[in-house]
Amino acid sequence: MVDVNKGKEDKSKKPTKLPDINIKSLIFGAAIYAFFPLVSVQQGIDLLTAFAAFGPIYIGYEARTELKAILLGIVGGTPLLYLSFMGYLGAYTATNTADLTMTVVILGLAALMGWFGSYLYKSRAKAKKEYADTRKGTKNVPVKPNKRKLEDTGSVKQNIINMFKPRR
Repeated sequence: MVDVNKGKEDKSKKPTKLPDINIKSLIFGAAIYAFFPLVSVQQGIDLLTAFAAFGPIYIGYEARTELKAILLGIVGGTPLLYLSFMGYLGAYTATNTADLTMTVVILGLAALMGWFGSYLYKSRAKAKKEYADTRKGTKNVPVKPNKRKLEDTGSVKQNIINMFKPRR
């Protein structure tokens, strides 16, 4: 006999040395981190700058571990660093001190917010586990009494009468 599934191996179970990175969260988080300050400066709405923090927090939340969250937060902060160096976030004069300061501040804040996102993930996972432990062995839904099952009496008229009889 020939085994049909012999050549088809499950490739998802092969061990890999690549880290598990959520590319979607990295792209969206970096876009959010760069988009809100850019719109804030272009339109003159300073309040929008605060919403840029959601980008690295989202990256860190999806990263799930602290080290990976910090590194991906730094990677997600590079589009904002590029926009600031190119002058899209206001006038910029290039000096050695200003370059270093701006790089450290932007990437440091991105790393900090990425770490905070992983902290939020861990605390939520811990709370879900504690809630599951407290509810273990109990039913979440109250027990309802069994509904009266209708029996076929053989007569259509009697079946209809039985459907509308009050329950006891």
